Amino acid sequence: MLETMGKRALGAFGATVGVLVVCGLLLGFVEGKSTELLYRLFGWGGVLFTGVAGTPIHELGHYLMCRLFGVRVTEVALFRPVAGRADGVLGYVRYAYDPGSLWQRLGCFFVGIAPMVLGVAAILLILRLITPEVFRSAGTRLAGALGARRGPLALLGAACSGFFSGLFRLRGLGILRGMLCLYLVFSISTHMTLSLADLRGAAAGLAVVAALCLLFGAVSTLLGIEVNAALKKTAVVIASFLAVGLAFALLSLLVSGAAYLLLS
Repeated sequence: MLETMGKRALGAFGATVGVLVVCGLLLGFVEGKSTELLYRLFGWGGVLFTGVAGTPIHELGHYLMCRLFGVRVTEVALFRPVAGRADGVLGYVRYAYDPGSLWQRLGCFFVGIAPMVLGVAAILLILRLITPEVFRSAGTRLAGALGARRGPLALLGAACSGFFSGLFRLRGLGILRGMLCLYLVFSISTHMTLSLADLRGAAAGLAVVAALCLLFGAVSTLLGIEVNAALKKTAVVIASFLAVGLAFALLSLLVSGAAYLLLS
């Protein structure tokens, strides 16, 4: 029984935290390369160009999660283009939590990963509001790939191909909407990555998350509930959601790479 509890706890941890960590590392790598290319081309101005929209969304994610979990916010800077030139920090949210509150410690985990979650949600909302044609095109192809139970690379390809297919079909004023959407998506997707400070903040709540996974494993085992299918579905849902952000981060890297080859 103890072995079953342990396996289920590990399964729950992997389906949630594990998927988030893997996607976060991939996002960090892709976004780091994209930012490096922009900096080589345009210097600090290139970073600011993407940071105008991307940084406030990143920091707003931290702030909203702090409010949701009752974590005390001590200082907020959604965007600091001038001061950021000196220290490389475009924005920040400083907060303090009560170590004795399990709720706030759990909140620290979600505060840390919030930029990824809000970033993807913002991209989907922008697509839906500004270019609904592109949203439908990308959504249709992604849904088809999910229905066919395709692998992660196929999901990324479906999202990107659907985006471009919808984008290139825009006409008239739709082209201007497409350009605005492309800029906003590019900006947000290059600032979803988690900083070292974000990761340290998330680690403060990791023990509570692990404890909840252990509790899940114990309760589901004692009640004789089958959880394998639910855990797999949870992992797929989280991975699919974050795959949208990763797909557009890869798109941003392609745009940055093309610009570097053409202008350098």
